[in-house]
Amino acid sequence: MLAYVIRRFIQSLIVLLIVMLFTFTLPYFQSGGILAPAYSVLGTHANPSTVAHWGLVNGMDHPYFVRFKNFLDQVFLHFNLGHSYKQNLSVWNIISLYVPRTIWLALSSLIFTILIGIPLGIYQASRRNTTFDYAATGTAFVLYAMPLFLLCLLMLQAFSFSWPHLPSSPPSGVAPWAIFTDPVGFILPVACLTMVSVATLSRFMRGTVLEVLVQDYVRTAKAKGCSGSRVLFRHAMRNALGPIVTILGLSLPGLIGGALIVESVFNYAGLGIQTVNAATNVDIPTVLGITLLATILTLTGNFLADIMLGVVNPRIRIQGAAS
Repeated sequence: MLAYVIRRFIQSLIVLLIVMLFTFTLPYFQSGGILAPAYSVLGTHANPSTVAHWGLVNGMDHPYFVRFKNFLDQVFLHFNLGHSYKQNLSVWNIISLYVPRTIWLALSSLIFTILIGIPLGIYQASRRNTTFDYAATGTAFVLYAMPLFLLCLLMLQAFSFSWPHLPSSPPSGVAPWAIFTDPVGFILPVACLTMVSVATLSRFMRGTVLEVLVQDYVRTAKAKGCSGSRVLFRHAMRNALGPIVTILGLSLPGLIGGALIVESVFNYAGLGIQTVNAATNVDIPTVLGITLLATILTLTGNFLADIMLGVVNPRIRIQGAAS
């Protein structure tokens, strides 16, 4: 198991290094290159000599690979995601207040997705080709195909404007525990993220359980007299959890990205608002810092999913060690 974990960690680290390479290189392609922030900092005092002096003071004259090594050092050793010259602040200082709010939003949605999507998929598989199965499948297809921002707007129109029962936005402020102190304001944002994720997870769970139900060992269990519920939960569900763990790990990037859209629509002060503001103000270091942070969270989720997959299905790590 330890070798399996180390192998997955090295793979995640390689992916992170590739993303960091692109993140570090992209500013070279902006107008003005890596000296572009100098024009924002210097303002009307910007001229070729002052810009060159600013680049010299901030280490922009160093070779590419030297600067990349310094970038790796500041991220891994000091968790420094860069410096925003627009706001004259560290990128981490700008976004640190908003990170917990986005994580709580995505985590709440993930919990509800698991609690609803897995039982729903199992129930659909046990009642396949019934009216309920067809209705749930049709609803899942509609939610899966619908853009998230459109779903948010429809939910706002239905439950906040037309039928004013729920707040149109969460409470203002950046306190990360606001989701616990005033949960009513988070019903619509969490519901929108959960509905899209449940549509995907329930479909995968249904298909995986149906695939397991036709295996020989399931037919043998039925022939020995096992009840339908025992076969479904003891045999089918346990063996269907392997692919579902992988799907949950892969859904984390979608939840983080979806949270950015939900925050923009519901005016929720999280990473989404910060990303939109940074992009509007051409604050490239902040945008790239948020991108790098989202990558780290995504890789962490996938790494944990790989470990859980190895726990649920030992054949995965055994086959990987043999190869």
